Amino acid sequence: MSMSLDEEALTFESNDGLGILNSLPGLVWTTDETGALSYANSRFTDFTGLIIDQGGSRQWASFLHSDDHLLIVPAQKGDVQLVAARLRRRDGRFEWFNISASPMKGLGGEICWLATERLERTDNQIGNADRDFRSFLDSLSLQALLLTPSLELEFANQAAWRWYGLSPSAQVQDRSSHFNLSKLKEIAFHLQAGQDGNKPSVMSYQALSANGTLRWLEAQAVQIRMRNGELAGYCVLQIDVQDSRDSSRLLGHEMEILEMVARGAPSASVLQRLCDVVADLVPDLVCGFLELSLDRKLFRMGAPTRLPGEFREIFDGKNVTSDKNPCSTAALTKRTVEIANLAESDQRETSMGEIMLANGLNYCQAIPILSPYGNTAGIFVILRHQQAPLEPREQQIVDRAKHMAAISIDRTRHEEALVRRETQVERSQAQLVAAQRISSTGSFTSDIQRDENIWSEEFYRIFDLDPELEPSIDAVRERVHPEDLELFDFEMERGFSGEDADFVFRIIRTDSSVRFIRGLARVTHYIGDHPAFMGTVQDITETRRAEDALRRGEEALLKAREELAYVSRVMTISALTTSIAHEVSQPLSGILANANACVRLLALDPPNIASATDTARRTIRDTMRATEVIKRLRAMFNRQSPAMEKIDLNEIAREVIALSARDMREKFIVLEERLTPELPSVSGDRIQLQQVILNMVLNGIEAMAEIEGRPRRLLVRTALVSEDMLTLSILDAGVGIAADAADKMFEPFFTTKRNGMGIGLSISRSIIENHGGRMWAVPNDGPGATFAFSLPSLGKPTDRQHT
Repeated sequence: MSMSLDEEALTFESNDGLGILNSLPGLVWTTDETGALSYANSRFTDFTGLIIDQGGSRQWASFLHSDDHLLIVPAQKGDVQLVAARLRRRDGRFEWFNISASPMKGLGGEICWLATERLERTDNQIGNADRDFRSFLDSLSLQALLLTPSLELEFANQAAWRWYGLSPSAQVQDRSSHFNLSKLKEIAFHLQAGQDGNKPSVMSYQALSANGTLRWLEAQAVQIRMRNGELAGYCVLQIDVQDSRDSSRLLGHEMEILEMVARGAPSASVLQRLCDVVADLVPDLVCGFLELSLDRKLFRMGAPTRLPGEFREIFDGKNVTSDKNPCSTAALTKRTVEIANLAESDQRETSMGEIMLANGLNYCQAIPILSPYGNTAGIFVILRHQQAPLEPREQQIVDRAKHMAAISIDRTRHEEALVRRETQVERSQAQLVAAQRISSTGSFTSDIQRDENIWSEEFYRIFDLDPELEPSIDAVRERVHPEDLELFDFEMERGFSGEDADFVFRIIRTDSSVRFIRGLARVTHYIGDHPAFMGTVQDITETRRAEDALRRGEEALLKAREELAYVSRVMTISALTTSIAHEVSQPLSGILANANACVRLLALDPPNIASATDTARRTIRDTMRATEVIKRLRAMFNRQSPAMEKIDLNEIAREVIALSARDMREKFIVLEERLTPELPSVSGDRIQLQQVILNMVLNGIEAMAEIEGRPRRLLVRTALVSEDMLTLSILDAGVGIAADAADKMFEPFFTTKRNGMGIGLSISRSIIENHGGRMWAVPNDGPGATFAFSLPSLGKPTDRQHT
C-alpha cells in the first residue's frame, strides 16, 4: 500500500479518505509551494515506480516530459488548469494524460493534481486546444499556416496576413489565391511521398508581398496527426528570406571584389564590378564612379556602367573646378549633393544636367568617397528617373558599395604613390650614383653594433676593389699608403668614438698610382635605434694637382702684376714730371731765397742773429720737403716689395692731391675735398695706395680736359660705410662712361682714351683686391663718372688733420 510523503497534510478525518484516493481511476498527488511532492496515491507510485521513503522530498516535474514543462507553469501558480501532458512510466516511456490542478484551501499554497489517461478528446476539449494552439500561432512573428488534409487553407496567423497584405475577413477562396498554395501543396506532396512525417519539409519559393514585389520565402511544413495516426492536416511555418538572400549575395559579391582588390586588379575593373552588383541588386538605379587624381585636381572615369557615353567626355581628365555640377561640388565640399528635381534646378544648364535630362534622368545624388586622411578620393554617382527614397536594404547596398569603392580607390592611390616614390627613389639612386661618379665621391655606412658595412659603387672604384668583395676596414687599410696608416687609424678611432673625422690620406692602387683621398665621417643615430658610422671618401688627386698648378699660376700672375705695375709707374712718369718739378722747384726756390736772406742778415753790423736763425729753420723745412718728394718718387719707381703699414686714408689722399694740384690749376679744375674726419686706419702699402689714388685723380683730370660750357669739378670724398669698411671715391664732371662699360673699364687693355694702354685701372683693381677691398665705377646721375674703392678698417679711429 502506498504512503503519503506527509500524511498529516491531508485533511481527511480517517483512513477512508486515503482509500478513496487510491481507488480513483487516475493518478493523484499533491505538491507544496516549491513543487515538491507531499502526497502520491498508489496509482501514481505504481505508474511512475516511485519508491516513497519516510521523510523524503522530490520534485514531481521530474516525471514530466521536458517539452511539456511550460504547460504546467500556470497550474503551479495556483490557477485551475486542464492541460494535456506526458508522464514518464517506470520503464521510461511517456504516455499522454489530461492533467488538472486545483489549489487546496487553507494548506499554504499546496496544489492537488489529477491525471487521467488521455484516451480520446471531447469536442469541447478539441475546440479549446485548437483555440489555444491558434492563439499561440498568432503570437509568433513568423508566418504560420494550417492546411487541411486536402491542402485547403484552414488558418493563417496575423504575421501571414500582414505580409500578404490581406484581411482575415476576406473570403476563403480569395485568401487561398494569394497564399501560393500550389507551392505549399508541393511541400505537402513531398511529405506524402514517403518522407518522415516527423521531420519538416523545407522549400524556398517566391511570393507576391503586400507592396507588390516578389520576395523569397522559406517554408517548413510538418504533418499534424491524431492519436490514432490519422492525418489531421499540415502546419506550415515560413519566413521572408529576401533580405537574407540579398545580404548573402552582397557578401558573396564583396568577397569576390575584395579578392580582386587583393590580387591587385585595376581600380577600374573593381569599380566596374561594383556597378554591376548595384545594378543587379537595385535594378532601377543608374550608377557610376569617378576617381580623383592624387593632387585632387582632375577627374578620371572609374566605372561608367549604364551611364551615357557623354559622361566620360565631360569628366575624364577634366579639372574638378571646370564645371559646377553636383560631382564637382561634392568633390570640393566633401558633402553629398542631392538634386531631387533636376528639371527645376539650376543644375539643368550644366553639361551633366543636359545629358541627364536628355536620357530621362531627373534625380541625382553625388556621394563623396573620402580617403583615410579625410580628402576626397572619388565620387559615387547615383541617378534615377524620378526621386524615390532608398529602402533600408537599398541604402545598405549603396553604403557597402561606397565602402568597397573607397577600399579599392585607396589601394590604387597607395600603389600609384608607391610607384611614384619607387620611381623617385630609383631616379634619386641613379642621380646619386652619377653624382658620386662625377665628383669622385664614394659613401659608406658601418653598423657599429652589428659589424655590418655597406659601400657605394664609387667607393669600390676609388679604392680599386673588387665589387664582389665583402666590405671590411682591413680591405681599405691594405690600400692606405704606409706613411699615412698611423693617421688613418687615429682618425678612424676618433670617428668611432663619436668625434667628427675630416682628414686627407693617400692610397696606392693596384696600378701603383698614388691617389689623394679626403675622408669625412661621423657617428649618427638616424638609422634604426642604434649608432651607425657614416661618411664619404673623395678622390681629390686632380683637385690637388689643380691647386698646385693654380698656386704656381698665381705666383706667376703676381710676378707679372708686379712687372706690370712697374711698367705702369714708369709710364706715368711723363704725366708726373711737370708736377714733380713744380713741387721740387718750390722748396728749392724757398731754400735759395732763405739762404740769401740769411747771408744778408748775418752781414749786418751788428748781425741779426734771431732773424737769421728763423730763416735757417725755414731753409731746413724746405729741404726736408724736397727730400720727401724725391724719396716718394724713388720708391714709386723702384721694384720694392709691398710694405704693409698702418695708414690714414685721408692723409695719403691729401698727399696725392698736393702732387696733382698744379696740373688741376692749369686745366681750370675746381677741387673739392670731403674727407670724413677721425676715420679708422687701414692696413696697406702706402706707395701702392697712393698710386691707385693718383691714377683715379689723373683719369678724372683727363676726362674733363676737353669739357667746355660747364664747370670742371673734381670731388674727392672718404667715408665710413660700416663698422669695418672705408671708402674713397672720386667724382668728376667729364665725359662719363656707358652703364654697360662700367665693369669693362677694369679689364686689361680696355681704354676709352686715344693714347691710353688700358692697364692703369686693371692694376689699380688688383692692388685694391690684394688689400682685401673692392673697386668699381658707376656713371653719375648728371655728367661725369665716379670711381671708388673700399678697404677694410683696423677699427681704431685716427685724428690726423692736414696742416
